[in-house]
Amino acid sequence: MKVVLALATLPYVTGVRDFNAEAKVIVDKMSIDELIGQMTQVNIAYVIEDQNEKKVVDPSKVADLANHRIGSYLNSPFATSTSDYSSGWNVTEWRSAISQIQTKHITETGHPIIYGVDSVHGATYVQNAVLFPHQINVGATFDPAFASQLGEFAGRDTRAAGIHWIFGPTLEVARHKGWPRIMETFGEDPTVVADMGRAVVQSIQSKNVAACFKHYIGYSGSESGKDREPVNLTKHELLNIFMPPFKAVIDAGVMTGMDSFIALNGVPTSANRQTSIDLLRTDLKFDGFLVSDWEEIYMMQHFHQYATNRDDAVFKAMSNSSLDMSMVPNDASFIEIMKGLHNSGNVSEDRIRTSAQRIVKVKLQLNLYDDPEPGADLVNLVGDKISQDAALETAKASLVLVKNTNDVLPLDPAKSFFFTGPSIDDIGLLCGGWTIRWQGVQGTSNFPAYGRTIQAAMSAVVGNDTRAEFYQGVDITGNSQSWDIDVAKEKADSADYTVIALGERSYAELLGNTDPYELPKGLTDYVKALATTSTKIILVLVEGRPRLLSGIADLAAAVLYAGLPCELGGEAISSVLFGSTNPSGKLPLTYPKSAEQLNLATPYYGRIGDDCVDKLSGGDPISCPVEWHFGHGLSYTSFSYSDVQLSATNLTPSSSQTTVTVTVKNEGKVTGKESVLLFVSAPGGPETRLLKKYTKVELTPGQATDVTFTLSPDDFGKYVNEIGSGLLKDATAG
Repeated sequence: MKVVLALATLPYVTGVRDFNAEAKVIVDKMSIDELIGQMTQVNIAYVIEDQNEKKVVDPSKVADLANHRIGSYLNSPFATSTSDYSSGWNVTEWRSAISQIQTKHITETGHPIIYGVDSVHGATYVQNAVLFPHQINVGATFDPAFASQLGEFAGRDTRAAGIHWIFGPTLEVARHKGWPRIMETFGEDPTVVADMGRAVVQSIQSKNVAACFKHYIGYSGSESGKDREPVNLTKHELLNIFMPPFKAVIDAGVMTGMDSFIALNGVPTSANRQTSIDLLRTDLKFDGFLVSDWEEIYMMQHFHQYATNRDDAVFKAMSNSSLDMSMVPNDASFIEIMKGLHNSGNVSEDRIRTSAQRIVKVKLQLNLYDDPEPGADLVNLVGDKISQDAALETAKASLVLVKNTNDVLPLDPAKSFFFTGPSIDDIGLLCGGWTIRWQGVQGTSNFPAYGRTIQAAMSAVVGNDTRAEFYQGVDITGNSQSWDIDVAKEKADSADYTVIALGERSYAELLGNTDPYELPKGLTDYVKALATTSTKIILVLVEGRPRLLSGIADLAAAVLYAGLPCELGGEAISSVLFGSTNPSGKLPLTYPKSAEQLNLATPYYGRIGDDCVDKLSGGDPISCPVEWHFGHGLSYTSFSYSDVQLSATNLTPSSSQTTVTVTVKNEGKVTGKESVLLFVSAPGGPETRLLKKYTKVELTPGQATDVTFTLSPDDFGKYVNEIGSGLLKDATAG
């Protein structure tokens, strides 16, 4: 179906479409009801009913939303489903549902809806689409090419389902290591987050799918690590740590953005004029449309206690933010509230038209008026070998070898093995939350046969005979029976190597708030029990955030930080442990060793060695023991750095640049990849150092190469402007 417009009446500029002007022509003809409808987004669950163990679209409910002139739908009907008769819609079922919705809305209103979904590590909710490692793993690659692949296939497979809008990438800069959304970030460094985010946005939008930066801004700045708690940030932190990733994607042309759940410096972001208008629209010059997060506007009443009722919440959002669309999400109440506010003169028609125009502009950019059900040509590509290979290579590149005592790895498959632990035979735990369902799934039955569990992949290498024993021994919460320990110890004692895979249960968002910072005691006790045997322990950490290990890393001969590599992760882990793949990942965050709040909440740039340093308050360094530092990662070879050269040793704000060259050599016996990281320390800044440049090189044994980075005064500068006055960086000479 196409929406027929008189294209000859739509403006063009020197042969290039002027989408703003085109959108204005359309919006100028809309009634207030139509304009407010464009600003309203509703969960698809509103129009779904269960029939014969299937979820189907209810035409009468779609008609109701079409009569309300709703402009957008979101989500999967299976996102929070507890039914076990299906793990979701395949691409054909999605297209059928989207077609029914679009047809009714276009017939009734003349305008297509824009559909949004959380395709955060692949097309999350499209059955049989290949799922990639989470963003935290992509950050560990220190290679934006893998971020591009993630965006490319997420965009392709989402579009194949007829969906036009992805809620991603996540651009939070990780801080407190207990925050439940660490897995959704690219790590704790703003440069890495910016580079990876830019790559994802560009690749998603290359598929004619809109990307959406989230969650604007400061969401990850929690001091306690609890999701959605109020955040307090200095202007320096806001502009120099949390803003750069958003600036990077806005400069790259991101079409949409999403607000956040938090109150920042006492004001909910959905009514925060300083961040939503002064910073976002004036300083960053974002001209796309901004959507709220789930029920975020109404949360000003029942969560933040900032508004007296829903009407007051909507009024505050419209008066003090640049939000364009409300993710309501469960009804059309936003429309009636907005109509009342407009009729009473509390929200102007200009404010409403501005938002509707931004939304319609994106619909035009996506060509939805001509092709509201895109992606028919991509249907047969979903789940193809190319995307499987890309996910596998990403998983391999993301694994971080953090300990390898006496080069115990790689393993010899001719030896005997005991495979154990809750994550050793569970693809769901390799994927975590935002996988098939919002909170993820446990087990393997919901996944197509693209990958294997860790024990299945490793057993296939060893050979399924008496040299490969498997016994889970303990569940993901740490529960086991008394005899489980005895059985596991007996099997471990008879094996040369015991591979223990453990970590976190699956969760998403605030449902991860209940977990302690330490791994469950039952899990650490299990490792300690097996460590009393004669076996060598190989520990594989499968977790979305760095849970405190309570000393078990010291008991292992080797430790592999796997993060959440998802369904191809079992193959990738096996490949690294047996040496088919030389590990090249590096930690994209600091892995703390103790539970003190300062230690958990301090990123690498607030540390000197194992000490936390609060330069803003001038306090003395405080001991903050870490398991492993940011950027740590071992290889099966070794690399040397030598002959560092600078083209200029002094930079002034007016000087152009300097180059830094270092010779990197592979000193070992196998080919390996090394991420070369360049940190700078700027005079007068609170950060001890900041990563500014990085690249990855591959070297054969004995090979050396010169790596050159170019630095400008901008790399040493910091934003010092008053918010709303235009961005201004000060680069102190040094």
